[in-house]
Amino acid sequence: MPKVDIMNVNFTRRAGPATLLFLGLCLTAPAQAAGTNTGDMIVSANIDTACSVSASPMAFGTVLPGVVKETQAVVTAVCTTGTTYTLDLGDGLHHITTGGTGDQYRRQMASAANSLPYVIYIDSTRATQIDASAAGTLAYNNLLTSTVGNGLDQPVTIYGRVVGAESATKAPGAYTDTVVVTIAF
Repeated sequence: MPKVDIMNVNFTRRAGPATLLFLGLCLTAPAQAAGTNTGDMIVSANIDTACSVSASPMAFGTVLPGVVKETQAVVTAVCTTGTTYTLDLGDGLHHITTGGTGDQYRRQMASAANSLPYVIYIDSTRATQIDASAAGTLAYNNLLTSTVGNGLDQPVTIYGRVVGAESATKAPGAYTDTVVVTIAF
């Protein structure tokens, strides 16, 4: 039997009925589906109640003995929309429970055995202190904020001060402290 190229068929006398039948089978359209049906796909997700907190450094820079030095920092909370939360500032690693010039001097920076008291405030006028919890005598008493999350950054500016009288007799050095910021939700 002669070879048949189905893409280039030359209908000659040699192509018999079997060849034409084969060619007809190759050129027929594929069978169509008899019907269709549908089903549902369930899509789901859970959003948990969650919060995170971060804080910029509270850098006083160079403090001159006997001169008031002020600065600020930003505490930023991010909570799931509708989540009520509060922020609290810890006492700091070098806090004192007694002594100092007054209750407001509970937080301290340290340089070796030397200390430098500082105060953190909630307002730019520095009228309302965010008390270190060891003192516990001020009305504000360490609560930074209580609000409801919106899923976005919610920054709160806090204000620091080194009182000149407290820095007057301090030894030179690099003074540091670490204050833990806690978010409760």
